[in-house]
Amino acid sequence: MKSLAVFLLICAPVLCSDDEFFLKESDDQVVLNAFKKAKQHRGLFLNALERMEAEDSKYNYYGAYLKFTEGETVEYLWLGDVQKYKDYYIGVIISEPRLLSDTKSGKTIGFKVSDIYDWQLTEKQSGNSLGAFLFCATSDAEYLKSSSFTCDL
Repeated sequence: MKSLAVFLLICAPVLCSDDEFFLKESDDQVVLNAFKKAKQHRGLFLNALERMEAEDSKYNYYGAYLKFTEGETVEYLWLGDVQKYKDYYIGVIISEPRLLSDTKSGKTIGFKVSDIYDWQLTEKQSGNSLGAFLFCATSDAEYLKSSSFTCDL
C-alpha cells in the first residue's frame, strides 16, 4: 500500500504565517496523539459553540481543523468563524491550501462534528487560546511558555 504524505499546517489560526508548514506521514505518532487529544476534549469546543450567542460566553474565536481530500491528495486546513448552523457547523477556510486545487481560502463550508480533527477557542478577557493540540505538540516549548496558548487542559 502506498504511503501518502499528509500536508499539515502547524500554525495556530490566530498566528498563521504563509511559510510555517511541514509535511508529515499520515501515521506520524505526534500527529495521531494530537488528534486523539483534540477528540477527547472536543466537548469543551462544542459546548462553547452552543453558548456562542449567550451574553456570558467566555470566547470570541472558534476555529476547527478539518481534513480535505481531492483524489489521493490530503490536506488539513483551519476554518475560522466556526458556528453551529441547524444540525451541523459552518466555517470559513482561513488556511491557504498548498496541495489542493479545488479548495480555496475564504470559502465557507459546512461540516459535521466527526470532521473535526483539532479545534481552538480564544478567551475574550485573557486572550488565551485553548485547544490547537497539533500546534502545541509540534511547537517549541520555550515559545509555548511565552505565548497565550494553554496546551494542558
